[in-house]
Amino acid sequence: MSDLPIPLPDRRTLINLSKQGNNTKDKNNMYKKTIEQIEQNKNTIISESQEGGSLSIVKLKQIEDMRQKILNYKLLTEQSIFFTSSSSSIINRCNIILLGPSGSGKSSFIKSLYRSIYNSPNLPPEALTKLKIKDVHHNEGTLNFTKLHLVEETKNSSGILLCDTRGHVNMNENEKEQFKIILDGRVKDGVRIEQRNKRDPFALWEFWKKSSELFPNEILISDEPTISTIPHAVVFFFDGSTEEVVQSEDAEFYKELVYLSKRRGYNNIQVVLTRIDIFENKFMERNKNISQSDKNMKLNKLKDIQIERVIQALGVNRSNVHFLENYHTEGQEKNSIEIDYHILKTMMDILNSAELFIMSYMTQRETCFCFGGKYM
Repeated sequence: MSDLPIPLPDRRTLINLSKQGNNTKDKNNMYKKTIEQIEQNKNTIISESQEGGSLSIVKLKQIEDMRQKILNYKLLTEQSIFFTSSSSSIINRCNIILLGPSGSGKSSFIKSLYRSIYNSPNLPPEALTKLKIKDVHHNEGTLNFTKLHLVEETKNSSGILLCDTRGHVNMNENEKEQFKIILDGRVKDGVRIEQRNKRDPFALWEFWKKSSELFPNEILISDEPTISTIPHAVVFFFDGSTEEVVQSEDAEFYKELVYLSKRRGYNNIQVVLTRIDIFENKFMERNKNISQSDKNMKLNKLKDIQIERVIQALGVNRSNVHFLENYHTEGQEKNSIEIDYHILKTMMDILNSAELFIMSYMTQRETCFCFGGKYM
């Protein structure tokens, strides 16, 4: 940390320094000028950091603040007064579902999250055992529905559960029905989600169902899903380095999944575009002979175009689309501040969308606590 800029003084320090003035007018002028200078310095440091300049103390502080908020996350802290104590106590964990094509970076994002949150390249034993990262030697990475505890539940904080899913390959009716039972919160941990090959001849009601709706009982949870077991946030992943982020032949499939999600109350669906580093490297290779300022301007424009393509294809909000880089190797240190910042900021937005869903879900089932409400 010795090569970092000297931290900016806080406002209490500035007030003490301003007392060195000769009179009240001098004090006020000195204080006003210093406040203006510190704000200007903050903006300069942030701007330089974004352009690849010196490390930003401001950004490092933001990273640490987000890290602590996630590690000490408490679900519905500010909103709990609006609900009965019984309803707010039944949920102490945020469930997040990660979906997308095979190889889109879902599992790599989870691995990067662990590293960014715990500030360590070493994964916990559960993640080491369960996480399957796709590489050039494998056709698929994650095959089973995998639940991972990003943050454990405690008496004073809520847990965060990430649910990694098998990447979509065929984009067909079977995978659409698999998506539905995931949203239902009916899938056991560690199972492979696949339909049955045959119907039960003694279950007459099955003959009214499509074959894509039939699943083996051993992969399903028998208990009725509740607010504590269903997903609270839906996150789609795509490879942002490709020319066509959402392939034209897959667009209708994902648009349908977004539609199904919104029908169930997931109105703030998050979309993560991975491999921004590859996207930038491809651009730099094609534009070696233009000035740096032109490169930055053109690169930002192309990023906006990639994001706009996703918005048009899926019908999601622009503010819910994130373009980021995952960690690639355990020893990767280059650009780690930018990686941590964007991963943690994305995670904060995902948690916010989860809370909005829970608020909506619970509001529909009980009246406001301040009016003496109870379960409907």
